[in-house]
Amino acid sequence: MPVQSVWMIRASLIYFLAGITAGTLLLINKGLIMHGSIWTLLQIHIEVALFGWLIQFVLGTAYWMLPRYLEGPKRGSEGLAWTMMILLNAGLWIYILTHLHLVPDTGYVVSRLLELSAVVLFIYLHWNRIVSYQRGL
Repeated sequence: MPVQSVWMIRASLIYFLAGITAGTLLLINKGLIMHGSIWTLLQIHIEVALFGWLIQFVLGTAYWMLPRYLEGPKRGSEGLAWTMMILLNAGLWIYILTHLHLVPDTGYVVSRLLELSAVVLFIYLHWNRIVSYQRGL
């Protein structure tokens, strides 16, 4: 398994635990009403569960499992794979910090652009890996 996949899957599992923790607090607060400000965690819970856990887990697994190049480096540029992971996680953290009002509201746009860039980079990294098998290259 490539190192990038290992780190993406590890990070996704940490986000999974964070998402479970936030979701648990939200559910407990729904029944026992501990504090009204806990509901601010809802958007963070959704972001962490969707982008931090699910999407990062899928991207990390796909980077490992999709067909390899027949010649040259098996999975293409390792640097671009690291960049993909960094962009996704930076976008996630900027969103969280913006939601907690630690970063100006323009952080929402920046976070989405970083996450979108990570997904586009993922597609760029894998497009030729799939096409090369179709052409028999």
